[in-house]
Amino acid sequence: MPRPKRKRKIFSLPQAEGFKPFGVNINDAEAVELLIEEYEALKLADYHNLTQEEAAKKMNISRPTFTRIYDKARKTIALAFVEGKIIIIKGGDIHIDNEYQSSKKNQTRYNMGEGGYCICLKCEIRLEHIKGNPCQVEKCPKCGEQMFRENSYHHLSEKNTNSMI
Repeated sequence: MPRPKRKRKIFSLPQAEGFKPFGVNINDAEAVELLIEEYEALKLADYHNLTQEEAAKKMNISRPTFTRIYDKARKTIALAFVEGKIIIIKGGDIHIDNEYQSSKKNQTRYNMGEGGYCICLKCEIRLEHIKGNPCQVEKCPKCGEQMFRENSYHHLSEKNTNSMI
């Protein structure tokens, strides 16, 4: 019987739900998933310049486990860059460091807050947003188009584009 998997400690959720390639039609692009624990590994090693040993201690995992997570994250991002794929950041076996979170008052994920709606830009159908499930991975039940978070950058930029026509 294998050992139980240890949860990876993270200190904050990403500020973005993901990234899309510039100049690629978002409706034609495939998506790859970057787990939140992989995002955290990249942030600690590459953004904060911690050694793998230091980063592993912060995430409450072994150094070899950190290396596996970090390598998978780099390969996922390389695949997305080379093949022009969307990166969706979600999921993983994580827990948020409550002490760190409580020190950051009123932090909300993606500055969108809880609740809200996913909206189809084509037929403007609104579905209640499910926390932790990016709207961009949902398809409109009426027309099959990709959904976006209501009042997000994509939604507002599409409104502005249509009002100029």
